[in-house]
Amino acid sequence: MIERLLRSRWPSLLWTITIFLLLTVDTGSMESMPVFGIRNLDKIVHVFLFAVLAFLWMLRFPATQSNLWIWVLILASAFGIGMEYYQEFFTTREFEVNDIYADIAGAVIGSYLGKKIGPYGNRGRNQN
Repeated sequence: MIERLLRSRWPSLLWTITIFLLLTVDTGSMESMPVFGIRNLDKIVHVFLFAVLAFLWMLRFPATQSNLWIWVLILASAFGIGMEYYQEFFTTREFEVNDIYADIAGAVIGSYLGKKIGPYGNRGRNQN
């Protein structure tokens, strides 16, 4: 049942909406302060958000297309870049190139993991 739910459109759509909401909320001066003693924690959060995004979208579509992961990578990265421009022009948050790098890194990680350990990963290989 969980596998069926993960392959439906709802987890990936809800996660996309969650990212949109999280990246448009005003965080004030919190971004410049180290949280829990970790510098650049927001970059780690960006990597996590976009890795999960790409992974969920990889689960959504059947892997019959060999280049599916490339499309997921491109679209997740474009979403991250678009969110940075959206933050600059429509919110009180600022555009940061390092956030774009973190978003793209997360998209690479998520699409790679979706390809390798997703439900279609390692098909046809000797698993001994």
